[in-house]
Amino acid sequence: MSRLSPGTALRSRRLRAVLAVLTTAVAMCGVVLAATSTSSSAAACNGYVGLTFDDGPTGSTSALLNVLRANGVRATMFNVGQNVQNNRSAAQAQVAAGMWVANHSWNHAHMTSMSQAQMQSDLSQTSSAIQSATGVRPQLFRPPYGETNSTLQSVASSLGMRQVIWDVDSQDWNGASVSQIVSNASRLQAGQVILMHDGIQNTRDAIGQIMANLTSRNLCPGMISPSTGRAVAPDGSTPPPSTGTPPPATG
Repeated sequence: MSRLSPGTALRSRRLRAVLAVLTTAVAMCGVVLAATSTSSSAAACNGYVGLTFDDGPTGSTSALLNVLRANGVRATMFNVGQNVQNNRSAAQAQVAAGMWVANHSWNHAHMTSMSQAQMQSDLSQTSSAIQSATGVRPQLFRPPYGETNSTLQSVASSLGMRQVIWDVDSQDWNGASVSQIVSNASRLQAGQVILMHDGIQNTRDAIGQIMANLTSRNLCPGMISPSTGRAVAPDGSTPPPSTGTPPPATG
């Protein structure tokens, strides 16, 4: 068996030492990059907004969910009880896609003209239909047309729901164009909620631009807190205070 000369053996030991140092350096670099990536991702959200879609589920719910998923959006779906009963699979698809489901009355009636007993029956029936279809009991309620009074709020509260209206109206229900919807959404500030609707093509077409604007302002889609009615992180927490100067709002 041949033996390495002393010079060759020394060079071999040095080469192994250099390779060990390089391997360690590469590993450490990977750790630093991973930590940087995680930290940048966490720092990207200086606030959260609530994207909400009323009146579903509809025949276009799957198309809406596809767009939301493609843009990394989780949103709150204020569902009409009758629609859930008639389209249970679409309501189930909302939850499967990571959306939050909420109560938007049984058939979108003007609820302030109802008696307290009628309100109770309407909201209870709607929450039961949503829970039966999805396994989720709604914690949020939005009155149709934004029409409410103290009796309706009290009934919602007795059923374990917080009433949520909106801060920004996209006007999609009023025939707004894609650019108008995007412009309206650009007024959203941290903690605020925007009204949009399931089943409207212009709304679906606006989502990509809405997300681009929010991202440019370090705002991310979040859940609506049942405690405060404000948008918070998807896990229910509030973001840490920003250490830098927040970018100016646009629109």
